[in-house]
Amino acid sequence: MAVTKIRKVSSWTLISIVVISVIVVLAFFFGGSHVEGERTIYHQTGLLLTWSYILFGAAVLAALFFSFGSFAKGFKNNPKKAMMSLASFILLAVVLLIGYAAGSEEAMTSLNADSARYNTPGWLKVTDMWLYTIYTLGTLVILATVWGAARKSLKR
Repeated sequence: MAVTKIRKVSSWTLISIVVISVIVVLAFFFGGSHVEGERTIYHQTGLLLTWSYILFGAAVLAALFFSFGSFAKGFKNNPKKAMMSLASFILLAVVLLIGYAAGSEEAMTSLNADSARYNTPGWLKVTDMWLYTIYTLGTLVILATVWGAARKSLKR
């Protein structure tokens, strides 16, 4: 069985992301910390936040890229299917905007110097936007999986 080029690229991409993620998590937990009162303050919080933003940004860009690619390719062959692709992009944009609007601007307390620079209203709203979008998309994935399994079992 021959392994296609796209399979090799996607496999190496996944391995790279996992390795970098493990390194970032290890740096976060073992990169030093100090205790202030009852809280442990980790020194690599900025690195962890930056890596999280990079991963989520890459996911959003990939979704946009493949959504537009599917729309352009599908519009020629099947306009109805292409419109569904465009609808998924619009839905993602709406979820992001609602998440940003619902985000809190309330400053966090007891932060170390690394993470204090992200304690601005804009970054706090962006962080909440990403979190709300992750929750929403995760819930939709679970619902779609359950719906697909139920539909499949009912057709038998």
